[in-house]
Amino acid sequence: MSTEIELSLSLSPSQNAEFKRKVAKLLPQASKPVEQPLVSIYYDTPALDLAKRRMGLRLRQQGNQWIQTVKFGQKGGGGLNARTEVEHITHGQMLELANIGHVEARDFLCDDKIATRLQPTFATRVVRTQWEVEDKQGNVVEIALDVGHIECDGRKHPINEVEIELKHGTTEAVFTVALMLARNFALLPQQRSKAERGYRLFEQIPTTPVGAQDVPLDPEMTPHQARRVIMLECMRQLQFNLVELGQGDDMEFVHQARVAIRRMRSADKAFAALPTDSVWNQLETKLQALAQQLGEIRDRDVLVRETIAAVEPSLAHRVKLEPVKKHLMTQREALMRAMREDLDSPRIGMLLLQVLHWLYQEPPANAEEDKLRAFTRDALNRRANSVDKLARRWHKLNEEQRHTLRKQVKKLRYAAEFFASLYDADKVKKYLSSQQAMQKVLGTMNDAAVCRHMLETLASQHPETAFAGGAVAGWYEHIDMESSQQTEQALESLKEARPFW
Repeated sequence: MSTEIELSLSLSPSQNAEFKRKVAKLLPQASKPVEQPLVSIYYDTPALDLAKRRMGLRLRQQGNQWIQTVKFGQKGGGGLNARTEVEHITHGQMLELANIGHVEARDFLCDDKIATRLQPTFATRVVRTQWEVEDKQGNVVEIALDVGHIECDGRKHPINEVEIELKHGTTEAVFTVALMLARNFALLPQQRSKAERGYRLFEQIPTTPVGAQDVPLDPEMTPHQARRVIMLECMRQLQFNLVELGQGDDMEFVHQARVAIRRMRSADKAFAALPTDSVWNQLETKLQALAQQLGEIRDRDVLVRETIAAVEPSLAHRVKLEPVKKHLMTQREALMRAMREDLDSPRIGMLLLQVLHWLYQEPPANAEEDKLRAFTRDALNRRANSVDKLARRWHKLNEEQRHTLRKQVKKLRYAAEFFASLYDADKVKKYLSSQQAMQKVLGTMNDAAVCRHMLETLASQHPETAFAGGAVAGWYEHIDMESSQQTEQALESLKEARPFW
């Protein structure tokens, strides 16, 4: 029995040949590559009892041998996982459940309700090219390039990924190798294992935009640990959505990727009481640039597919909106091409790996940390006070300051969501609902400002769009005025909200 610590990274098939050529150059201490085909058959019951327990059972053909492996438990995130692994060589292509060297796993799998219903669920077929790297400190890391597919009932899903597994030593060695390779290849941290993708193929689960999920926090966690868990959840949301950009109707993928960065940066602000870190400051600047890149695409999506779509029935008979939409979508396509080029270059994968590496750094040994509940109360009070100061001066705020208030309200909402599991669920829900009206009003007003700016810029570039753009902006001015009138009520609701902390 051992603990498998592994980092999974996707790689474009177009880079496979270059990857094989360059490993020895980038990592001179690497062994000569070994190439072999691997066939893995994954088992479960028709009710997927193993999957529900986050357990995996497979038979793998490796040369002339068949190896049975049981995996269970999962720690980490963002593409780095540590799972308990129990394996042994079998007498041919057959399960040998009684020989599993872990009592609880063996008892579960040998139970008649499970053992009698186990059946092949899906399989993977890959050609693996493998290197072993030993550094000067004695850490041993295995690099594997897997190329092939997952298959299930005639359906297939491609596999093209790099796995970096720790064989001996510290997890830092995994990141050292990964970062060296990521400087030269577009390696994006892969959230889903082959088994997870296999189950999705088996259940025929379509790829859809991934939103934020609740973050379960343990009151016994330190603030550093809580920050890691929260920011890894933000990374999960970002990674899942980034890989789908430029594929079909990706409007919501763009939105969710942008939200993920916003949440990650808000999480950092929620933990601002922790010691500052120059490494994170540099990474946050790069994340902000990525968010801006996504924002340029998102703004055009909203303007064309929401704003203009809403006003078009009223204006179409007297204003030609098609040229406006055409120019905006042409801009969007150019922005998306640039985004895809960045995803196919080392830049974004390197950034995600650097953030992941930073998240797994341990705090200084002498770091003194408050109890988590006390820490979160202070953090929520700071966020609430920032909102209150601006909200009380609402009538004196200019457009930029109102936008700042909107961002502060969002940061408060995110902080409340991050820490929600530590408090009474009903009180948290009631508090968050009190913010919804204010967020909606401020969001509409911000959309109006963005709309005006984009249409003015478009008119300066393409004068023929000026009249139609002005008509759309005028319609939004009316909506903006209505939102201003609703602000007072929203502010009152915000002021009356009773903190749950």
